[in-house]
Amino acid sequence: EPETRLDDAALLSRMQAFGYTVETLSFMLRPLVTEKRDPVGSMGNDSALACLSDQPRMIYDYFKQLFAQVTNPAIDSIREEMVMSLECFIGPEGNLLEATEGQATRLRVPHPILTNEETAALKNIDQAGWKTRVIDITYPATEGEQGLSCALDRISAEAEDAIDSGYSLAILSDRAVEPGRVAVSSLLACGAAHHHLVKQAKRTRIGIILETAEAREVHHHCLLIGYGADAINPYLAFEALRHASRNGLLDDRSSEEEILSAYRKGVAKGMLKVMAKMGISTLQSYKGAQIFEAVGLGDDVMERCFSGTPSRVQGVSLDVIAQEALVRHDVGYPERENDA
Repeated sequence: EPETRLDDAALLSRMQAFGYTVETLSFMLRPLVTEKRDPVGSMGNDSALACLSDQPRMIYDYFKQLFAQVTNPAIDSIREEMVMSLECFIGPEGNLLEATEGQATRLRVPHPILTNEETAALKNIDQAGWKTRVIDITYPATEGEQGLSCALDRISAEAEDAIDSGYSLAILSDRAVEPGRVAVSSLLACGAAHHHLVKQAKRTRIGIILETAEAREVHHHCLLIGYGADAINPYLAFEALRHASRNGLLDDRSSEEEILSAYRKGVAKGMLKVMAKMGISTLQSYKGAQIFEAVGLGDDVMERCFSGTPSRVQGVSLDVIAQEALVRHDVGYPERENDA
């Protein structure tokens, strides 16, 4: 069974802890559902750089998608949709130089955005010897700024142990967030685990799935896929859309299933557009390709979680990211003194 849904108070706290704003709902999530496409703004992006902001910013804001260096003009993801695909096979791979029956045992995922029901099914999978390890990507708030670095080490070690223990899938989950536990950014957790396994020459032996409250926009999903995620369950975005529907902020005639289906279609259209801009036609080629550049992230962050990605302008270190995560967490789960 899928995880229990959040009540209104818990939903609001979690949305604040993960940096959701009114603009997120109005300008990013709502158009994905009502128009079934990635929201379109003015030409160019004139927003201030994340590294120059006084406010805690999401780690995704420090990355810019690169442009095509292969096709000119870029692929048209609508008129040339016959050559575009978001379908992927995930899970342990065999030796590419051999052709055996065992290599055919992989999971076909037609869409990288998983529903809660699909994620619950994968958590309890028991087919063809497959089993799944759920890795908690939260850490005690009492550990402070040092907690983030320790958590990344633990997540990477648990992912490698899952491979050594015979698991086929690892689900990195932040559902354990509560007043006393802070979430590691799913992008940092995914990037750290992915690169750790690459360095250990074990990455192809396991599939990495994210159960995250943080990812909600097309840019977020593209970054996660680009840094090694095989599939994503943005459960808090789903809950936020359900809440918006119950409060009459979306089309009242649509059922919850139709709203979540529209969100997935909107994300798919947005991801295909991004891939086309890069001259890439299949998600399999885009996955793990790291076709981004960072602006304002320090070398300690890049080497640990995004190895190989250029960051020509230095700036935010892992300590600053940990500080900002604690600030956001305190907004969602403030400490209240008992009345005397």
